[in-house]
Amino acid sequence: MVKITRWLFNSVLRLSGRAAVDTALGAAVEAVPKLSQQSFIQVFNVTLPVTVYVRASHCRVTIRREATRQVTLQADMYRAFGVELVAEQDDAGVYIVARRKPVVGRVSRADFTITVPPDSHLVFHLTPGDVVLHSIDGLLELPPTPQPENS
Repeated sequence: MVKITRWLFNSVLRLSGRAAVDTALGAAVEAVPKLSQQSFIQVFNVTLPVTVYVRASHCRVTIRREATRQVTLQADMYRAFGVELVAEQDDAGVYIVARRKPVVGRVSRADFTITVPPDSHLVFHLTPGDVVLHSIDGLLELPPTPQPENS
């Protein structure tokens, strides 16, 4: 019976390739308790003008503008074991980087709400991701997105 089960399992893996592994990984992750969800808030006191750099993968970034001299990051990470998050500050600005870990990062997701002063310069590098802007009052320019050349 054990040999038949192993043969069947190996056959399924060979026939369906990575899809079976991804499905098994997804099923295992669903069994992980909600303890794998994390939320936290980090506040940076800034000197204006300030630049906020966000580099992340598979995330949603919500920007709120308020009359303040702080940049506030609220991070909500789902299946947080698959995401590495670093937020730092220097004289040039505030840097927020979220990187998905190989394999287990496929099932992770991060949502960020960033509150910035109204005259902040914002730079996003998302691979891929969503940006939601609240309280826009004035000019908003977005350069064209370069498309990969077809060979």
